[in-house]
Amino acid sequence: MTFSNLRSAIGNSSKRNWNWEMRPTPEQVAQIKALWKKNPNSGDELPPPTPSILNGFEFIPTIGLYVAREITYLGSSWEESHKLLQQENSRMLTPPEFVEFLKYSKIHFPDIYESITAVRNPGRREHIDAFFESRQDGMYVLTKNKTNAEKLEDCLMQDKKPGIDLEFYLNSPTKQGLPKSETPEGEFYFWYPRDNRVARFDANSGFAGLGCYDGSHYCDVSLGVRAAKQLEQ
Repeated sequence: MTFSNLRSAIGNSSKRNWNWEMRPTPEQVAQIKALWKKNPNSGDELPPPTPSILNGFEFIPTIGLYVAREITYLGSSWEESHKLLQQENSRMLTPPEFVEFLKYSKIHFPDIYESITAVRNPGRREHIDAFFESRQDGMYVLTKNKTNAEKLEDCLMQDKKPGIDLEFYLNSPTKQGLPKSETPEGEFYFWYPRDNRVARFDANSGFAGLGCYDGSHYCDVSLGVRAAKQLEQ
């Protein structure tokens, strides 16, 4: 089975008049994820865009989520954003999901990728579902609104301003979605995880980067969140 073999089963990416019957099945999503793990840098063989049944969302098959094309709830803190998303049956993207979303969008939705990563004005900022906490046995990363805790694995633990290679980071992150310690230098800014801080993605006229240094109650008029939904099949 290849990505190409799944195209006819899931839908032709050139069509936009999708219907409910064309939604990918759980088995198809599982097949895509398995193939993606085997060959993540497959170029044109990336799984094709699949039907979106939600206005303003795109289905990202490599993570099995519908992800909003634009950020919302501008001016809300990380804590507030979680509450607002829960009220609409949505959630925030974790770092590994955000990396996959960027990587997939770069190929299939370049307008979304550009709107997130381009170094230009106006500034754009968005929350990512990662809270960092120092414990007796080391640093932990908490996701799913702090309900899932994992000890932070080896990753880059120094600020790079600039910078690291964004392409390398997207293609070779840690399992927890952070830059590896051996990530080569580049123009993408990075602030390493601090205790009692959360993650966000920034882009403005000076730089694009990933920061893990904000307080969970910090808010700004340009800082929002990207909703993600996992609908029942």
